[in-house]
Amino acid sequence: MRVRGITLVLLLTAASVASAQSAGTFEITGFGRFTRFDDTLRIQEELGGGGSLGFFLLPILALEAEGAYTRTHSNVTNLPVSSIPLRGRLSLYIPIGGYASGIRIGAGYVRNLYRKSVNFDDNGFTGIFGFRWGLSPNFGFRIDGTADYVRSPEGGRADHYINWGAQAGLSLMLNASPGGTETKDKDQDGVGDKLDQCASTPAGKAVDAAGCAASQRDTDSDHVNDEADRCPGTGVGEVVDAEGCSSSQKDADRDGILDPTDRCPDTPAGQQVDNTGCIPVPPDQDKDGVADRADQCPGSPAGQPVTPSGCPVRRDSDGDGVHDGLDLCPNTPKGEKVNDNGCTIIFQKQARTVILRGVTFETGKATLTPEARDVLRDIASQLVENLQYRVQISGHTDNTGRRATNLRLSIARARTVETFLEANGVPRTQVTSKGFGSAVPIAPNTTASGRAQNRRVELHRTN
Repeated sequence: MRVRGITLVLLLTAASVASAQSAGTFEITGFGRFTRFDDTLRIQEELGGGGSLGFFLLPILALEAEGAYTRTHSNVTNLPVSSIPLRGRLSLYIPIGGYASGIRIGAGYVRNLYRKSVNFDDNGFTGIFGFRWGLSPNFGFRIDGTADYVRSPEGGRADHYINWGAQAGLSLMLNASPGGTETKDKDQDGVGDKLDQCASTPAGKAVDAAGCAASQRDTDSDHVNDEADRCPGTGVGEVVDAEGCSSSQKDADRDGILDPTDRCPDTPAGQQVDNTGCIPVPPDQDKDGVADRADQCPGSPAGQPVTPSGCPVRRDSDGDGVHDGLDLCPNTPKGEKVNDNGCTIIFQKQARTVILRGVTFETGKATLTPEARDVLRDIASQLVENLQYRVQISGHTDNTGRRATNLRLSIARARTVETFLEANGVPRTQVTSKGFGSAVPIAPNTTASGRAQNRRVELHRTN
């Protein structure tokens, strides 16, 4: 009985889309693609492209062949790598709207080819979930997400891996009927009669998804079309005038602000008003609360406190003697000696290890933030002035995620700092780097605050 019910649903679905794409219809798609490779492959995520050819066995069932190409590089050797996934799958099409719009779910076989500085192939399973938006009887826009699962990869790199992808592009239906799921369209506005709420739209008028032109819409149902309605949000049942406004929506002083929200309802005719209906206060372009005519510092940064003359108050948030506008290291702990840039003087501390505060990275990557680069330039200048010292850059993470991944990330981040210092004048013989992953915490990993403290870069003097 259950099999009969499923069969009936599929037959009804097939009947509803028979005019959109019948058995024998071809679909050709070209797309751009982003691939997120599994961490075990150590391949950089990158943009690529590809194409697919689909053949509809039934109006709701298509056989698809797909190929893509991504040029990227190894995260370990930095040598070029080419990724070429070849996929074959069976896809179920669930129609939504006209012009062959709908959801697509599919699964099948994938063969991943890796070339250039590497040379190996893997076989696995592939899945797809996506949506096609029909733009015309033949053309549409597709956006899909894919997942390629490989078990027992070649070379024994891991038990399995998964590559994720997102792709978008244009598709062309060949042998597709012109009406989508609704073939009859009396007013020829592109919306089938069964879905058209305005079945007599004048020729050439642009319409919305309901088949209505702007001159035919009446969003608030007050019997005044939106095009002429000065008060488009009238409540249900309110009596309105010819302009579509109720008594509560009038604008007695004609200043463009309706009476219910007009804080100055008797503004003289011709006066400019703000969005409250009142004559605006004198201009204040930098929004610091001091009118331009009295502002001696008209370009004050947004949100910064100012004096009565409109000039910024020199704040020193961390109390290190360097005001925030010049402080490259704004969160220096209290009591630490700093230089003119507001950064810790690393070789005047008794401690041999210094946490490089402000040295941060993009989430999950070994890419320095702009703020971190400013801090490291200051550190580099201190190292160049003290060539007698040898230092080690230590990278640390919290315990979130896999231990091996954290170790690789900490090594990469420490090397990034080392490379940046060398690029800014520090001799290679003066600095080394090492990653420790999550092995050396300085705070409990059980709280967000503790984990934040453990994600750090340290400078350790080795002589």
